[in-house]
Amino acid sequence: MKNNDKHNDQILLTSRIRLARNIAGYPYPSAMSDEEAKELTEKIVDVLHKRDDVWTFHRLDADRPLQNFYDLEENRISTQLMSNKEHGGYFIGENDETIMVMEEDHLRMQDMRKGFYLDEEYENMKNLAHYFEEHLPISYDKRLGYLTACPTNVGTGLRAGCMMHLPALDTLGIDQLARSITRMGFVLRGMRGEGSKIIGHVYQISNERTLGLSEEEFLERAKSIAEEVTALERVKRKEMYLDHLIELEDMARRSYGILRNARIITYEEAMLHLSHMKLGIELSVLAPKKDFDFYDVMIDLGRAHLQMERGSFLDEKSSNIYRANKVRKFIKEVF
Repeated sequence: MKNNDKHNDQILLTSRIRLARNIAGYPYPSAMSDEEAKELTEKIVDVLHKRDDVWTFHRLDADRPLQNFYDLEENRISTQLMSNKEHGGYFIGENDETIMVMEEDHLRMQDMRKGFYLDEEYENMKNLAHYFEEHLPISYDKRLGYLTACPTNVGTGLRAGCMMHLPALDTLGIDQLARSITRMGFVLRGMRGEGSKIIGHVYQISNERTLGLSEEEFLERAKSIAEEVTALERVKRKEMYLDHLIELEDMARRSYGILRNARIITYEEAMLHLSHMKLGIELSVLAPKKDFDFYDVMIDLGRAHLQMERGSFLDEKSSNIYRANKVRKFIKEVF
């Protein structure tokens, strides 16, 4: 993922634009035969390789399962794509953009970056979508807009959103915020999107529907909501410090102690305590020798990343032991 500094504060971790498109004359991926999927994939590969930039295509049915899970943890691809191993694949661009092929739709184009880059991501994906429209017959209805497998994506096919670290809001109560966001047509989800758990107080915020507004209007609304949620999280952090200091210190120091001494730890538990510890550092109740990037650590502690680092398969228990060893070393470096 592109590592940028713009607005990269440790609340708003990443931003992402995703566009869904389908090719006219073919069924949606869930209804495609092997022959249809192969034919359309070859067309897409041929079209994309005519561009001047470089795109590398990876098939899910190739013998590289660990790399696929690694890219899933990097948020390059989705769990939905991973479930279509027979037909699915994905491109990675020279600037780390991704195009998922035969996910829920024929094409899912996304640009995701650390920081707050929705405008730049949108321009990049809009240009890519226009390129496909110039070379392939895209499914489009004059009244409805772009046609997609799921009705909630019909219209613009655009998802605009951010991944945010919201420990204060989550601790003091996030239900009211969730209801307010829903009224604006947006939704709070876990870090892997729809149906995923909330881990380490990390949320995705994105538009729930893609019909009724233009792409630019959805984009502006996403930017406004992300900035408002960031400001509200800062208010709640100040409230925690002023009104709940003992509880804050206990939470941060307890998490530090667990991470410093754990001999076996799951990903979910590690993320929860890293979140508390990061909040303690941000609010000056913990004094590290150096700070750390929460998103980077969150990604590096995933099971596939541990296995790539180790160079061998790790079962669940071995992963939890290896993760604990890595975390203890990390704590010594930070403190």
